[in-house]
Amino acid sequence: LTAEGGAISATPELAQGEIKAIEDKGLHVIKSPMVGTFYQSPSPDSDFFVKIGDMVDVNSVVCIIEAMKVMNEIHAEVKGKIVEVLAADGESLEFGQPLFKVK
Repeated sequence: LTAEGGAISATPELAQGEIKAIEDKGLHVIKSPMVGTFYQSPSPDSDFFVKIGDMVDVNSVVCIIEAMKVMNEIHAEVKGKIVEVLAADGESLEFGQPLFKVK
């Protein structure tokens, strides 16, 4: 509600977070299951496991997270198309940190 010239009008005003939530509706977010280091490829010379526009299924490896010198393959666990990559190669991750958005 906003007051304009003494009158109150009901204009819909969405906060930035609300707009983002509406845009993300229908997307699945793949989150980090552990603390570690995010890697998009199996080695520095290799292609990324996935990139924007790639189709994935429940068994597709989307990245590796290194935790305590162990390389852990992370699977998509959902069928769809990668629409956004939210972590940078070599980035330190927190538990539950969003990694990818899948539509």
